[in-house]
Amino acid sequence: MRAQALRALLVVAGVLFGLYGYHLLRHDVHSSVPNAAASIVVAWTFLFAGVVAWARRPHSRVGILMTFVAYCLLERKLQYSHDDAVFTFGFLFAELGLTVAFAHAVLAYPEGRLRTRFERWFIGASYVVVIAFSFVLLTVWDDPPRKSLFAIHPSRDAYDAIHAVYRVGVYGVLGLLFIALIVRRVRGATAAGRRVLIPLMVAAVFAATRAVSEAVLSFMHRSGTTSDALYWWQIFGQIAVPIALLVGLLRAELARGTVADLVVELSHVAAGEVRDALARALHDDSLQVAYWLPMRRLYVDESGRPVELPDDGRGVTKLADIAAILHDPELDPQLVATAGAAARLALHNARLQADVSAQLAKVQESRRRIVTAGDEQRRRIERDLHDGAQQRLVALALELRIAQRQFGEESPELDLVLANAVGQLQVAVEELRELARGVHPAVLTEEGLAGALVSLASRTPVPLRIDASDDRFPGEIEAAAYFVACEAIANAVKHAHATQIRVSAQRRNATLVIEVEDDGIGGAGENGSGSGLRGLVDRVEAHGGTLRIESEPGTGTRVIGELPCAS
Repeated sequence: MRAQALRALLVVAGVLFGLYGYHLLRHDVHSSVPNAAASIVVAWTFLFAGVVAWARRPHSRVGILMTFVAYCLLERKLQYSHDDAVFTFGFLFAELGLTVAFAHAVLAYPEGRLRTRFERWFIGASYVVVIAFSFVLLTVWDDPPRKSLFAIHPSRDAYDAIHAVYRVGVYGVLGLLFIALIVRRVRGATAAGRRVLIPLMVAAVFAATRAVSEAVLSFMHRSGTTSDALYWWQIFGQIAVPIALLVGLLRAELARGTVADLVVELSHVAAGEVRDALARALHDDSLQVAYWLPMRRLYVDESGRPVELPDDGRGVTKLADIAAILHDPELDPQLVATAGAAARLALHNARLQADVSAQLAKVQESRRRIVTAGDEQRRRIERDLHDGAQQRLVALALELRIAQRQFGEESPELDLVLANAVGQLQVAVEELRELARGVHPAVLTEEGLAGALVSLASRTPVPLRIDASDDRFPGEIEAAAYFVACEAIANAVKHAHATQIRVSAQRRNATLVIEVEDDGIGGAGENGSGSGLRGLVDRVEAHGGTLRIESEPGTGTRVIGELPCAS
């Protein structure tokens, strides 16, 4: 109620202030009735737009700033008073309305606050510069019958010179900086943001016209026709800005109708489609939703992947302990919050799904770590076997060979025993090598998947055709693909009675595809108790991949593993 009473009081005071300003203008010899009426209408337009914006969006300061612009425009009329004190006060702040206060209101649209440090510096410095120039002009004022209370050295020539510098500095330099800020903001906005920024585009056109005309024409002789044309163009431009702001407010109100439709749409939308529904309702294709997981104290996306909220460059609207909506910063935060409230139940359900996805991702990562640790242990065992027991057995066989040459001729019985011992050692070394290959083949680390498959083919009793890419892949991915091939080939030889096997390992985009196809009896399955394929499925899925088995009885078996890898 207090806010409503204050707004009503400001409207009444603004109307009376405008009538008083019109009275002052009517008694000024340099002002005509149409010009006086038009300038008052401009101020009242800003006042009406500001009060409406203030009432519709009490949490945004845009309405207050527009009302401030209106009162600055009305205060400007006090400089036409013949009272020295009223004139001095009116002149000192006369230029604020159409310069800094106007720029402040436009740059703060639609949230009601300046967005960047440079904008805050620019507006603050502009207030100081405009008031300082006005004060300096008052010190040299020399235009009776009005007298300045701050007059120090009245001089018409000095006044004209300083005023020319003022026009170039304020309307030229500061005006162009203001235009540049708007252009930069519009260019950096998304399609949804540009729709919101239409009032800023209107303001930029008006400011560009005023800046160029005031700066250039200050050095040119202007005819009465030129001055009148420029004056009325500025009047229409000034009126267009608050009207554009009101249109923007109306569009926001219409958008709230879309949010109402969102409630109906979300009643039959799946959890994974909530983001798309919000993006359509807010007309922001860049919109994202981050779900808050209180147990883990972090935000995740719908797939359960952690999400960092941006520090700047994106709008962030948090919805209590459910989610955060990341959107175009030009969107009305209140509208986004309203849409979020409408989607609260759907977002809650989507958060539960995201939580499950995050838990699954956590389990997946745990499985991946276990498999990776197992592969590392296999490599360590393979190195230990190769560098330890295998090398000692080879050395022992060499020593026995030397003993056989030295003492075998003297004793045929000893020669036979030594020869048998050497043979047993060679068998043991070969078995140890096979064991090491089964644990983790060294050739896989040294030559990659293609080299390991070629080595595997040389030890397979069934003809094996290899079609493998020479590309290198991450070690854990190569190991998973290799063991898929080993297990599928072993099953084809032992159980399917295959006579021919084909192995393919190729990169397809960001995926390694390993295929093993045989001409055996078929009938294999993922859950076969003796095949070991269940373990392969776990290994492949631990790396985010899939394993598919096609094995109709009598048609052979085809095993396809797809493993994600760097592209």
